[in-house]
Amino acid sequence: MARVIEYVYRESVVHSLNPLSKLAWALGVMFLALAFNNVYYLLTLLSTVVAVALLGKVLKDLATVFKGLTVFAGILVLLQVIFFQGEEVLFYLLPGHILPVTGEALYMGLAMAVRMMAVVLSFIIFLATTQYKDIILVLTEKLKLPYDYVFMFMTALRFVPTFMAEAVQVRYAQQVRGCPVDSGNPLQKIKAYATVALPLVLISLKKAERLAIAMETRGYGSGIRTYYKEPAITKLDMMVILSTLIFIVLALFLRMQGYGVVQL
Repeated sequence: MARVIEYVYRESVVHSLNPLSKLAWALGVMFLALAFNNVYYLLTLLSTVVAVALLGKVLKDLATVFKGLTVFAGILVLLQVIFFQGEEVLFYLLPGHILPVTGEALYMGLAMAVRMMAVVLSFIIFLATTQYKDIILVLTEKLKLPYDYVFMFMTALRFVPTFMAEAVQVRYAQQVRGCPVDSGNPLQKIKAYATVALPLVLISLKKAERLAIAMETRGYGSGIRTYYKEPAITKLDMMVILSTLIFIVLALFLRMQGYGVVQL
């Protein structure tokens, strides 16, 4: 699951785009997803996100996260069905007219699930098709965000896959040594995972120390920062940004006219 936020090298049109245009597209998807609650509108938006993943040749790499998001979407639908009270009762989850499933709750749950999948997938596609150094460059030089905060956030994001892989290795190592990490009742599992957490904390501290030494030896913060290569904004990038802005304006117009909104 952690591999989905790693950069996936491919020769595609999406990879060649400037990070600024891809970020604008991801933010545009989020805005459009929040603007409507009509399931058909949201499914169309999700289809366009999947089409971008297919165009970027990363759809197969995102198969795992897509399955995970589907499971989470099912949980969202179930929560809405249980806690949202509507008028049109479709059926009951339990015999004896217990836990009624209403059409309003089911519709709202589906809308929330599709909206979540569209937003999360768009940002994962952005991360999978953009190198971290280019993201940092765009956030600091184009959007004028503080470099220290951007570097801290991207470094933490970069080490998530490494941290998850090391957690799996530590767990296997403890199991080989006879430590039952995945057996017993939930309380016993929590106590057993302390034997995994302690080595992970020590490994993380060691990595942080090595990173700090590497930054100091490379002169971090000692002078004016320069870049070997800056990604250029091409005509295709301008078209993507302009198209995103047009869709946002169109969405605002449709929203004010009452389209794409279902009153529950």
